[in-house]
This record gives sequence, C-alpha cells and structure tokens, in this order.
Amino acid sequence: MSTMSPELALVDPELRADAVARLPPIYVNTFLDFPPFPVACKPPLRASAALAYLAVAIVRTLVFDAGVFAVVAAVVLIASLLG
Repeated sequence: MSTMSPELALVDPELRADAVARLPPIYVNTFLDFPPFPVACKPPLRASAALAYLAVAIVRTLVFDAGVFAVVAAVVLIASLLG
C-alpha cells in the first residue's frame, strides 16, 4: 500500500479509482441497526440502593420543610411582636 496525495487522487482517474476501491463498504442505514442488548451484563436490581435513595429523599424533604416552617414561624413571631 502506497501513500498518495488526496489532491493527486482527485486529478488522476486511475489513482482515484484505486483510492475509491480501497474504501470500506458503507451501509447507509447503519445507524438504524441496534446491537442486541446483552442480557448477561444487565446489572441486578438493588433494593438497598432504592431504599437508600428513598430515605435520603425523605430526609431532605423533612429538613427543607422544617426550615420553611421555622422561617415562617419566625416571620409570624416578629410580625406579631411589632404589630
């Protein structure tokens, strides 16, 4: 296999034909072909991870609600003391 200039391959018909013949075949609809999903590589469902995520979500919600409750209670207290 020799190295050739792309410009020379465009000008010389024999070199162009040789360069085109060396190109790999192209299938236009390759993006539509999906490889089969490997069943063996599928990660197992972890209940502990789901429960941990649920616990973290509940704790975050409770902390946020407690913060909002404390701020509203402070604003009401200040408003009742000033008013």
